[in-house]
Amino acid sequence: MSPDARRAQVAAALVVAALLGGSAAAFAFAEHLKLEKSPVFSTRVGKLLGPNCRCQYRLIPIQFTLRKPDRLSVVIVDSDGHVVRTLLMSTPVRVGRQRFGWDGRSDAGQVVPAGTYKPRLHLSKERRTILMPNPIKVDPTPPTISPVSLAPRVFSPGSGFRQHVVLVRYRTSEPARALLYVNGERRLFPPRYVEKGVLHWFGTGLPAGRYRLTLKAVDLAGNVSAGVPLGVVRIRYVEIRPHVLHALTGTRIGFRIVAGARRVDWHFGNSGGTTRPGLLVLRAPKPGRYRLVVTVNGHTARALAIVSPRG
Repeated sequence: MSPDARRAQVAAALVVAALLGGSAAAFAFAEHLKLEKSPVFSTRVGKLLGPNCRCQYRLIPIQFTLRKPDRLSVVIVDSDGHVVRTLLMSTPVRVGRQRFGWDGRSDAGQVVPAGTYKPRLHLSKERRTILMPNPIKVDPTPPTISPVSLAPRVFSPGSGFRQHVVLVRYRTSEPARALLYVNGERRLFPPRYVEKGVLHWFGTGLPAGRYRLTLKAVDLAGNVSAGVPLGVVRIRYVEIRPHVLHALTGTRIGFRIVAGARRVDWHFGNSGGTTRPGLLVLRAPKPGRYRLVVTVNGHTARALAIVSPRG
C-alpha cells in the first residue's frame, strides 16, 4: 500500500470514529431528556368555549401543576402562534397547582374569531416555553333552526282525545337542542343534540285558548339562535254552537257539539245522555231558560236555550 493510500485510510477511520462518538453523545443526551421530568404536569384544559353563552362553556378552565417555583407567564395563542390574550405576565409563582380561566376574549375585550386556540407557558428560571397540547375550540356563532312542519293547529291535551299532541318537525344548521317557547315561556328542551328532529308538545295542564309558539336552538357551545315564530296553536276541549239559541216551545232545536273525543255526556233540563260530537237535536220544553251542559274528560261547555211560548 502506498503512503498516500495509507494516509487516506487513516483519515477515513478518524472520521468514522468521530461520527460514532457524536452519535453516542447525541443518544445519551436524548435519553437524558427522556428521563428528565417535565416542569409542568397534571394539565386540565377545557375543550369547548362559547363566549356568548350563559352556560358552563362561557369560561374555560386552564389548570396545571408546577414542580418548582418559577416566574410564570401564561398566554393564549391562535393557530398561527399569535398571542390573543395574556392571562399572566411574568409573575413569581409557588410550586403546586396553578388555575386560570379564559372567556374567549382578546386583550382588547373582543370575542376572538371562531377557531382553535392553545395555552402557552413561559418559565423564566427554566428558560422554557411550553405550548400546551390541549386545543380549545372557540365557537361564538349561534346555530340556525328551520321549522319543517307543525300539526295539528287545533288539539286537545289528554289521552282521551284523538288529537292530543302537537308535532313540530325541524332542521338545524349543526347538532343542536331545540327549544319550544309557548307564549314566551320555555316548555320543551330535549336533551339530544341533533340536526333534525321532532318535538312533541302535549300542552298538559293548559286551559282552552290560543297559544303563540316560537322555536329556538342551542348548540354544543351554548350559543342560542334567534327565535323563529311558528304561529298560533289552539287548545280546544269541547265547544257548543251557538252559545245562545232562541226557540218556541215544542219546536225542534239543534246544537252543534265540537270535541276531539269519540263520545260526550250532555244534560239539558231534565234530560241527558251520551252522544257523538256533531249535531244534537232536542225539543224545546215549556217556556223558560235552559242550560245545555256538555262534558268530556273533565272539561265542560255550556250553552243557553231561551224558550218562548207559541203565538
